[in-house]
Amino acid sequence: MSSRAGGQVSPFVFQPFSRRQKQAIFWWRPGSGHEHARMMLADGAIRSGKTVAMIFSFLQWSLTNFRNQDFIVAGVTSGAIKRNVLAPMFRMLETFRIPWEYRRSESKILIGDNTYHVFGADKDNAQDKLQGMTAAGAYADEVALFPRSFVDQMIGRCSVAGSRIFMNCNPNGAYHYIKTDFIDRAEEIGLYHLHFTMDDNLTLSPEIRESYARSFAGVFYRQYILGEWVSAEGAVYPMWDDRDNTYDAAAGEGPLREGEEPRERGLRRFCAVDYGTVNPCVFLDVWDDGRTFWIAKEYYWDSAARRRQKTDAEYAEDLTAFLEGDRDAMLIVDPSAASFKAELRNRGFRVQDAVNEVREGIATTAVLIGNRQIRAERSRCPCLLREMHGYLWDEKARLHGEEKPLKERDHAMDALRYLCHTRTSRFRRRV
Repeated sequence: MSSRAGGQVSPFVFQPFSRRQKQAIFWWRPGSGHEHARMMLADGAIRSGKTVAMIFSFLQWSLTNFRNQDFIVAGVTSGAIKRNVLAPMFRMLETFRIPWEYRRSESKILIGDNTYHVFGADKDNAQDKLQGMTAAGAYADEVALFPRSFVDQMIGRCSVAGSRIFMNCNPNGAYHYIKTDFIDRAEEIGLYHLHFTMDDNLTLSPEIRESYARSFAGVFYRQYILGEWVSAEGAVYPMWDDRDNTYDAAAGEGPLREGEEPRERGLRRFCAVDYGTVNPCVFLDVWDDGRTFWIAKEYYWDSAARRRQKTDAEYAEDLTAFLEGDRDAMLIVDPSAASFKAELRNRGFRVQDAVNEVREGIATTAVLIGNRQIRAERSRCPCLLREMHGYLWDEKARLHGEEKPLKERDHAMDALRYLCHTRTSRFRRRV
């Protein structure tokens, strides 16, 4: 009866629930005091146990109250929803021996007599997928990352009598629509709001909590660890220090000493590339010792300032000279630069697509900067250092609920983010 795409599905091993998790699980039941709310939102710190409780609650509610109805299950991307929602959901169903079938090609799950339609909400036109649907309820994972249009359409589609909407997320900016239009208006719109902290996840040890706390810095620490809806303001990387995040190769500082062979010392070489034709093109030459990224030098071609654009072939020639002909270096390249990547591969370079998640990439880079695990050569990276001090959060976007940096003089910053988020994580080894 059950479809276990990709192999056997093991049962879910439930751990004791905290008081907050029990509130999330049973809020819709008569006598809870919140059973008349149409919507429920669980927000707060990462790893606080809200997702497991919400999935369990949604399954119980929908299977207890409805037969032969359609439901919405939405996540930011198809990959995220499979990992964060469907995998634990299928295991829970196995635990309780509830028949289910996952029809991957149709993006739907049959559970008992109900049908659960799976949607990704990462595109501005994602709401179009919901057009014409009549649903008895919805589950929205990481709803703060959804376009507002999708959320409005999702709520509007839930028109069956007794329908409810289950949502969870980590906090974002203070002006985000989830904060201003949902949390701040909870009583007015019939929303039951539950705020989670790491203390609400009884499975986390003190050591794990400390590890997560070290894994974020600045505004991301306040949002993801403290669970606060606060906005990013001012410098994107206020933790940057011109002394501790730089080095002087001429003074004998850095990963190499004169005459040493880099790879004999276990150093790996990367080159981070932010490709541009009208905009500047940036290369960063990086040596990695397993703890620190040492940025040895930069290439920065601003076609507007130089009044001449370069071709892919010319950039490839410049990159070859920049790396002294080294074909063993791994190139981390802007994923949109298709023609340039083809040119580089044709010349024998190893190329990897950069992971281009701006917000998460900034969070990763911020932690590495704060841990002094990024060091730039003072005299050979002038554009990177100049951009670092001028890299600011967009104030106008903040007032509209968006958290993003100004798109001005940020090309070396983009290359640095590509390197950090593609080749490491916030959990990079510390000494």
